[in-house]
Amino acid sequence: MENTSPSSTFRKTVFSLAMSLALGSVVTPSYALDLMQSYELALKNDPIYRSASKDYEAGVENNGIGRSAVLPKVAAQYNQSTNRATQWGSQYTGGPQTSTNWSYPSNYSYVQLTQPIFSLEAFARWRQGVAQADFSQSKFIFNTQDLLIRVLQAYTDLLFSQDQLQFQTAERDAFYEQYKAAKKLNQGGEASITDMLEAEAAYQVADAKVVDAKDAVENARRKFNSIIGEPVEDISKVNKLSGNFRYLNLPTMRFEEWKEKALASNAELKAAENNMEIAKQEYRKNHAGHYPVVNLVGALTTQQSNTVTSINNTTNQSYVGVQVNLPLFSGGEINARSSQALANYEKSQADYDVTKDKVVTELRKQYDLVVSGKQKVQALSTAQESATQLVKSMRKSVLAGERINVDVLLAEKGLFNTRRDLAQTKYNYLVAYLKLNQLGGSLEVDDFEKVAIYFKN
Repeated sequence: MENTSPSSTFRKTVFSLAMSLALGSVVTPSYALDLMQSYELALKNDPIYRSASKDYEAGVENNGIGRSAVLPKVAAQYNQSTNRATQWGSQYTGGPQTSTNWSYPSNYSYVQLTQPIFSLEAFARWRQGVAQADFSQSKFIFNTQDLLIRVLQAYTDLLFSQDQLQFQTAERDAFYEQYKAAKKLNQGGEASITDMLEAEAAYQVADAKVVDAKDAVENARRKFNSIIGEPVEDISKVNKLSGNFRYLNLPTMRFEEWKEKALASNAELKAAENNMEIAKQEYRKNHAGHYPVVNLVGALTTQQSNTVTSINNTTNQSYVGVQVNLPLFSGGEINARSSQALANYEKSQADYDVTKDKVVTELRKQYDLVVSGKQKVQALSTAQESATQLVKSMRKSVLAGERINVDVLLAEKGLFNTRRDLAQTKYNYLVAYLKLNQLGGSLEVDDFEKVAIYFKN
């Protein structure tokens, strides 16, 4: 029966998209680049994801490797030799010793089939191979989901670094105007040298922050380039967050339901479960050394001129039988390996508990970020409207002679600060939405597409 589980659907979606990228064309960063196009490029070029894909391909082969332990083995051998022999002896009792030299060809061939009938080690290897393949699948699902989050995180980090640069530039300009005003007042005797020096120091610090902000933009750009695999030289071609910001609908708002989903479907937890099963079968595999192994053995053999007494004689033989191997003493190796494997199994159980606690804790964090993020976006949106009105009022006051340009710049600084905080809150909200679905075990490419709409021009 065809597998239609969410993880199977997710893998099919990713693989079909990867195939379309391999056969079709991809929008390059020489044009406007949006979030979905960035993901398509990352799916093709990101080295972490490419490594994960090959690791998955290698891992699923453990299924066949494990299954081979309980399947029949067929071996064949053929040997052809040229023989020389010397035979010593007497022709009759009491007769003289004579020697006879022989030179003759011989050959030997056989085909043998071995089928395990009872082998606890073989059964453990089979189950362990299945668990190892499942582990690779769970790890790959986690990595494919992680790629979605890494692309969004790098994309929004790049945009936020630009927002931060814009804010720091506005702050520097405001402090510069303050410095010029303080300097003018000092020259007119209306301000002390201390006021002027304080204004100059504030300006210099703000100018240094602008340099740091430019470095942050470059660093974010390089991280983004490494994921999508293509250089983005002109950051202005990366689509910004659209102004029409709508809140995403969650399948459920109750945290307990999210927790149940995570415990049942989280890819990282699934991998930890698979790792426990691998460790359990490793223990059973080593403990099986205390038990006999029973095999069904059948063979066909052909021998020609096997010895000097059978020169030019051919012997065909076939047999079927049961082979029993019973371990008696191994120097304590089996006991030691069994104890070691048991300790590793118990360790994997503890590791699972650690992973479960980590997943639930992070799930609560991302759940709170999504729920509170909506309220924070609403509050900052209102604050942005107020700051915008304040800037307009300040400009009117300057025209009326009631305010000076420094007041306008300070108001604009506050506006840029609010805009920056609002943008960061929106970015964090979108990232938290994807992380919440990933932790809940339900993150799909469709969820990423819902977020990508926010960056369409």
